[in-house]
Amino acid sequence: MSVRAYLPLLLPELAGVVEQGRLPQRHGCAVTAALRSWDATADEEDLEFEAMCRALDAARALGAGRRVVASADVAETAGTSPDASLDSLLDVPLRDVVCFHVEEEEGAVGAGYDDLLWYDVTELSQLARATD
Repeated sequence: MSVRAYLPLLLPELAGVVEQGRLPQRHGCAVTAALRSWDATADEEDLEFEAMCRALDAARALGAGRRVVASADVAETAGTSPDASLDSLLDVPLRDVVCFHVEEEEGAVGAGYDDLLWYDVTELSQLARATD
Protein backbone atom coordinates (compact mmCIF):
# COMPACT_ATOMS: atom_id res chain seq x y z
CA MET A 1 0.00 0.00 0.00
CA SER A 2 1.27 3.49 -0.74
CA VAL A 3 0.69 6.94 0.64
CA ARG A 4 1.18 10.36 -0.92
CA ALA A 5 4.12 12.02 0.82
CA TYR A 6 5.28 15.61 0.55
CA LEU A 7 9.02 16.16 0.83
CA PRO A 8 10.69 19.52 1.48
CA LEU A 9 13.42 20.75 -0.88
CA LEU A 10 15.02 23.94 -2.07
CA LEU A 11 15.11 24.90 -5.74
CA PRO A 12 18.92 24.49 -6.10
CA GLU A 13 18.62 20.86 -4.94
CA LEU A 14 16.67 19.93 -8.06
CA ALA A 15 19.84 19.75 -10.18
CA GLY A 16 21.02 16.96 -7.90
CA VAL A 17 17.68 15.21 -8.25
CA VAL A 18 18.16 15.17 -12.03
CA GLU A 19 21.73 13.92 -11.66
CA GLN A 20 21.02 11.25 -9.02
CA GLY A 21 17.60 10.17 -10.26
CA ARG A 22 16.21 10.37 -6.73
CA LEU A 23 15.23 12.87 -4.07
CA PRO A 24 17.60 13.60 -1.18
CA GLN A 25 16.72 11.44 1.82
CA ARG A 26 14.32 13.42 3.97
CA HIS A 27 11.51 13.15 6.41
CA GLY A 28 8.28 13.91 4.62
CA CYS A 29 4.75 14.84 5.56
CA ALA A 30 1.57 12.94 4.77
CA VAL A 31 -2.02 12.61 5.80
CA THR A 32 -1.53 10.70 9.04
CA ALA A 33 -3.94 9.64 11.77
CA ALA A 34 -2.62 12.54 13.85
CA LEU A 35 -3.37 14.99 11.05
CA ARG A 36 -6.85 13.54 10.58
CA SER A 37 -7.57 14.11 14.28
CA TRP A 38 -6.55 17.76 13.83
CA ASP A 39 -9.86 18.42 12.04
CA ALA A 40 -12.37 15.58 11.91
CA THR A 41 -14.53 17.52 9.44
CA ALA A 42 -11.76 18.14 6.89
CA ASP A 43 -11.96 16.24 3.63
CA GLU A 44 -9.02 14.37 2.11
CA GLU A 45 -8.09 17.24 -0.22
CA ASP A 46 -7.90 19.71 2.68
CA LEU A 47 -5.76 17.29 4.69
CA GLU A 48 -3.39 16.75 1.76
CA PHE A 49 -3.07 20.52 1.35
CA GLU A 50 -2.24 20.83 5.06
CA ALA A 51 0.44 18.11 4.78
CA MET A 52 1.92 19.89 1.75
CA CYS A 53 1.97 23.22 3.62
CA ARG A 54 3.78 21.59 6.53
CA ALA A 55 6.40 20.26 4.12
CA LEU A 56 6.75 23.74 2.64
CA ASP A 57 7.37 25.13 6.13
CA ALA A 58 9.91 22.35 6.81
CA ALA A 59 11.83 23.39 3.69
CA ARG A 60 12.71 26.70 5.36
CA ALA A 61 14.97 24.80 7.79
CA LEU A 62 17.05 23.71 4.78
CA GLY A 63 18.31 27.24 4.18
CA ALA A 64 17.54 30.29 2.09
CA GLY A 65 16.01 30.11 -1.34
CA ARG A 66 12.77 29.25 -3.06
CA ARG A 67 11.14 26.28 -1.40
CA VAL A 68 9.95 23.21 -3.25
CA VAL A 69 7.66 20.38 -2.21
CA ALA A 70 8.00 17.10 -4.07
CA SER A 71 4.83 14.98 -4.10
CA ALA A 72 5.57 11.27 -4.28
CA ASP A 73 3.85 7.97 -3.74
CA VAL A 74 5.82 6.02 -1.15
CA ALA A 75 5.35 2.79 0.76
CA GLU A 76 3.19 3.39 3.80
CA THR A 77 5.35 3.70 6.90
CA ALA A 78 4.29 2.47 10.32
CA GLY A 79 5.54 5.32 12.48
CA THR A 80 4.36 8.86 12.36
CA SER A 81 5.01 11.85 14.58
CA PRO A 82 2.23 13.62 16.46
CA ASP A 83 1.75 15.89 13.44
CA ALA A 84 1.85 15.19 9.70
CA SER A 85 5.54 14.23 9.72
CA LEU A 86 6.69 10.74 8.86
CA ASP A 87 9.22 9.26 11.29
CA SER A 88 11.24 7.42 8.65
CA LEU A 89 13.71 9.02 6.29
CA LEU A 90 12.30 8.56 2.82
CA ASP A 91 14.48 7.35 -0.02
CA VAL A 92 12.43 8.24 -3.09
CA PRO A 93 13.46 7.38 -6.64
CA LEU A 94 12.39 9.85 -9.31
CA ARG A 95 9.97 7.29 -10.79
CA ASP A 96 7.82 7.63 -7.64
CA VAL A 97 7.60 11.44 -7.84
CA VAL A 98 4.34 12.77 -9.22
CA CYS A 99 4.97 16.51 -9.29
CA PHE A 100 6.75 19.48 -7.73
CA HIS A 101 5.22 22.53 -6.07
CA VAL A 102 7.52 25.56 -6.16
CA GLU A 103 6.96 28.85 -4.41
CA GLU A 104 6.71 31.74 -6.81
CA GLU A 105 8.90 33.96 -4.64
CA GLU A 106 11.00 33.13 -1.60
CA GLY A 107 8.76 33.33 1.42
CA ALA A 108 8.75 32.84 5.15
CA VAL A 109 7.42 29.96 7.20
CA GLY A 110 3.66 30.29 7.40
CA ALA A 111 3.44 32.03 4.01
CA GLY A 112 3.41 31.21 0.32
CA TYR A 113 0.81 28.46 0.38
CA ASP A 114 -1.43 30.12 -2.19
CA ASP A 115 1.41 31.07 -4.53
CA LEU A 116 2.78 27.62 -5.33
CA LEU A 117 3.52 26.83 -8.95
CA TRP A 118 2.80 23.28 -10.09
CA TYR A 119 5.23 21.32 -12.28
CA ASP A 120 4.78 17.81 -13.61
CA VAL A 121 7.71 15.48 -12.95
CA THR A 122 8.45 15.50 -16.70
CA GLU A 123 9.35 19.20 -16.35
CA LEU A 124 12.08 18.53 -13.77
CA SER A 125 15.05 19.17 -16.08
CA GLN A 126 13.65 22.54 -17.10
CA LEU A 127 12.80 23.41 -13.51
CA ALA A 128 16.29 22.41 -12.32
CA ARG A 129 17.80 24.97 -14.71
CA ALA A 130 15.73 27.77 -13.14
CA THR A 131 17.76 30.21 -11.12
CA ASP A 132 16.93 31.06 -7.56
